Amino acid sequence: MRGRGRRLFAHSRWLAVLLVMALGLLCLPGVASAAETTTVTISTPTELIESGEQFSVSITVVPGTAIAGMQFDLHFDPSLVTVDDIKEGDFLEQGGASTFFNSGNIDNQAGTIRGAFGAITSPGETVSTPGTFATITLTARKQSGSCPLSLSSVIVGDIDGNSLPVSLGNEGTAAIAAERPVFQWWVLSVIFGVALTLIAATIAGVLFRRRQMVKALEGARRQDHGA
Repeated sequence: MRGRGRRLFAHSRWLAVLLVMALGLLCLPGVASAAETTTVTISTPTELIESGEQFSVSITVVPGTAIAGMQFDLHFDPSLVTVDDIKEGDFLEQGGASTFFNSGNIDNQAGTIRGAFGAITSPGETVSTPGTFATITLTARKQSGSCPLSLSSVIVGDIDGNSLPVSLGNEGTAAIAAERPVFQWWVLSVIFGVALTLIAATIAGVLFRRRQMVKALEGARRQDHGA
């Protein structure tokens, strides 16, 4: 019974930690002095993204210390992209741990994702191996340009609910290509019509000059016979 009580207590304590993370209040003063910095980065496609194309970016984590959960906000240019979906990556699930993930609030008018967070719910479990915390699916709009993606309010917590040192990697950028013009068949008709007109005019000009030359030759012959 004593062992069972301890497990229940540990589980209850972790649920409390999860609630604190959900409210964004993990910035506690009790940060372990030996904790090393965790790096959080946005990984974006390197190739040019066509207008209307769907693509994904990843929030990757390189832990400096054993982690039990984290949260983030994301900012993007709503004139260039819209966010379609956010899914949990494999970062917290490493080792078969159970997790809880909340995709946060997507605002495609303001260009923000706020309050996305996840945590390990298996008592006593943490993760120390790099991985993808979340994958975000976006769609490129018609306007072309370089869309910056940046993180804010990034909080990483250990199993005791203490916030850990965090370093943000380079801001991600998605290059959006201009919308390809739709070919209009009437343009081909106009071009074809103009070409036919030019050809007809050229042929008519050649025939006219030929007739003029024939008339001139006939006139010359008549003059010779008259002489």
